Amino acid sequence: MSNKKVKSVSFNITNQKEKEFLEMMETEKIEFATYVKELIFIDMERRNAPLKIVQRSKNGGIKIVVGSNTPPPSQEIV
Repeated sequence: MSNKKVKSVSFNITNQKEKEFLEMMETEKIEFATYVKELIFIDMERRNAPLKIVQRSKNGGIKIVVGSNTPPPSQEIV
């Protein structure tokens, strides 16, 4: 009995974005399963991250960033 569960993903090579993705994976020799798992883990962390108020405006508005460790460039929010 295997301790692995396989989930397949199909790509439509007539879709330009999907074709470009597959070409990039091949050109850069990126391991597909590892890449997908990393994306999933990053998304899970982002979804579980607390809301962060990163900026308050003079008029009482706030800018909230979900799951980012790097605040955006400073901008006045009204």
